[in-house]
Amino acid sequence: MITYTVRYRKCGSWFWKKIKKVKGDSVLSESKARLFILEDETRREIPTDCEFEFSKERFLSITERMELEARQKITLNPR
Repeated sequence: MITYTVRYRKCGSWFWKKIKKVKGDSVLSESKARLFILEDETRREIPTDCEFEFSKERFLSITERMELEARQKITLNPR
């Protein structure tokens, strides 16, 4: 399983905070929060009015899960 890092900050803030070892994320529309599940199954919710930056490993994690579901190698061609 690939984990990734997420940086976030409140809009207008200069300082970033970091969440490490994230294994999945989603948006909770009813609570206006972004949900992060960490490697140790910890759940973190951050308001969606923050600015988020994901590491490149997030893309690799999504691709890995797609391949597991499809049971075949997925090749993505950049445009």
